Amino acid sequence: MTDPVDSTYSLSSTLGQTAAKQFESTGYIVKAGFQYIYSTIPFTFSVSNIRADLGTLMPSTPATSTINLTVSFGGAGQYIVTAAETAPLTNFTDQYIENTACDGGVNTCTATLAKTWTSVSAYGFGYNMQGEDIPADFIDPTYYRPFADLTVPENPAPVMQSVNVTQNLTPTPNPSLTPAPALTGVPRDITHTSTMTFKANISPLQSAGSYTTVIHFVATPSF
Repeated sequence: MTDPVDSTYSLSSTLGQTAAKQFESTGYIVKAGFQYIYSTIPFTFSVSNIRADLGTLMPSTPATSTINLTVSFGGAGQYIVTAAETAPLTNFTDQYIENTACDGGVNTCTATLAKTWTSVSAYGFGYNMQGEDIPADFIDPTYYRPFADLTVPENPAPVMQSVNVTQNLTPTPNPSLTPAPALTGVPRDITHTSTMTFKANISPLQSAGSYTTVIHFVATPSF
């Protein structure tokens, strides 16, 4: 079905299917349900930089570095991105920087709960999230979590998630709207971006050296 003015828009429909799935047997393949959820529209996840450099750390002087996480969910109806560290920030002699507990006390953060981290005498390594589809506990840029640690092991924690992306029409959508005289509406925004800020703060007793870790991201779409 196309619009009667200039065929700028088209609408397809599906009826009767009880399952959205690819069915296979000898000699044939059937893709059934919801136009097979438009499997030609890709789901993609990207990281703006594969290296976040915190520079030379000075005692009681927090250092930060940022990367952007971008999800283009295409035909997916919902998605989740999780993150975890392979180990705490560690140097070549296996000394490490503790994961942050944020400011401590009532402001003690966990791998799944962000709290304020503003004290220069609160040491450790953690991250903040700002942008689209981020967990609600990241109230503002002062709220941090430690990464889930795969050596414990701990379960990777959600850093971006949406269960109803098909209804998200803001901010200014992409692709851009192509006007049609007889139609109104706003195309849905299929690309969402958030910013992850890494932060490290060390004590005067921290051993000198180069400290590294690897953050694992897993982006999973569903329908």
